[in-house]
Amino acid sequence: MSTIDVYSEVGKVKKILVSRPELYFDAVRPDSREFQLVDDVVWAEQAGKDHDVFTQHLRDNGAEVVYLEDLFERSLGDEADRRKFLDEYMTEDFIYDDAKREQIANYLMPMSAHDFARTVMAGIEKKDLEAVTKPWSLSDALPDDTPDDPYAMHTSCNFVMCRDPGCSVGSNFTLNRFVQNTRNLETVVWKHVFENVKDFASEDVKLLHTNNPYGETIEGGDICILSPEVIAIGHSCRTLPQAIEQFAKATLASGDSFKKVVVFEIPKGRAYMHLDTVFTQVDVDKFTFYPGIIGGLKLYELTLAGDGSLRADYVQESLEECLKRLLHLPAVDLIPCAGGDPFWADYEQWSDGSNTLAIAPGVVVTYDRNHRTNDCLNRHDVKVLTVPSGELCRARGGPRCMSMPLVRESL
Repeated sequence: MSTIDVYSEVGKVKKILVSRPELYFDAVRPDSREFQLVDDVVWAEQAGKDHDVFTQHLRDNGAEVVYLEDLFERSLGDEADRRKFLDEYMTEDFIYDDAKREQIANYLMPMSAHDFARTVMAGIEKKDLEAVTKPWSLSDALPDDTPDDPYAMHTSCNFVMCRDPGCSVGSNFTLNRFVQNTRNLETVVWKHVFENVKDFASEDVKLLHTNNPYGETIEGGDICILSPEVIAIGHSCRTLPQAIEQFAKATLASGDSFKKVVVFEIPKGRAYMHLDTVFTQVDVDKFTFYPGIIGGLKLYELTLAGDGSLRADYVQESLEECLKRLLHLPAVDLIPCAGGDPFWADYEQWSDGSNTLAIAPGVVVTYDRNHRTNDCLNRHDVKVLTVPSGELCRARGGPRCMSMPLVRESL
């Protein structure tokens, strides 16, 4: 049996991957927040405490919670393995100066696996290296090219958003390439975990898409597992057509149960960065959505032809009719963000009002600040578990963004 088992968006979560954000949120400074894709500086200590409320909801509902930082620690092997990882990470961080690479290695390599993993994820400031030996290089004699940047080796504060770097798809997995360079550091860590931790490094788990530095980008927030036969994927500002095509071919030819990949054309813009920021499933026949996508949807249904090529069928229909047809349901309940009020829908969608995490059919985790949407979900007989959001929402992602289910019960 595969160690990855996700064939729906709402089956009861048995095992789920998260990352506690305290390590790397301190990397968000007023002058680096745009580079780090964050709206504001974050109180890291409070964000960690709020994240603990999130994970306690998961445990209270029977889920085993595993942390990325712990898996990363477990993935680290001998000195050669660590140096190979570090070289890949530094290259992704555009560190090409051999002397600087050697200095960073001299700082990290003597550490325990625990300290190595957490230091990489926290980032290394220039001041941390002042007493660390390094070979001479011309850069020692010249002014600092980046005097306003305190970091010698960067991190990504988006490690907390575990939905995007990798994605559980049936019994298999993807490793994803990002539009923004800073987030590709996350995938280097995920790749090392995938290759070295038994939860992933198994003959039963196929890699459907890889972090190809020369390939087009795809992000996990655009991938929704609607059923054992149908996957929805958003064509967003961050997931591009060639990557969708590669993903669809690999998934449909994997021998798994999936028969169709349905491409949803969604608005391009940061507020709609992924499909799961405008549309999520909350029960077998209930969905929450941002009203801005309602009306005639443009869909492209991808299936595999007999010769192994992709066939694309264009469909234009309402969201309700689309879901009824794809999921073979007599009716669906569409629950608009903030009850559909245009002003408050925009307001709450900005803080991920539509980004719900279903942890069982009809049981979801949401941010507390989106109380209009939460009240609406309650009126539709959806049980809502809330998470304090004052700090976490600054990172531009909600409870679904912050998690990657590894095992769900079958419906």
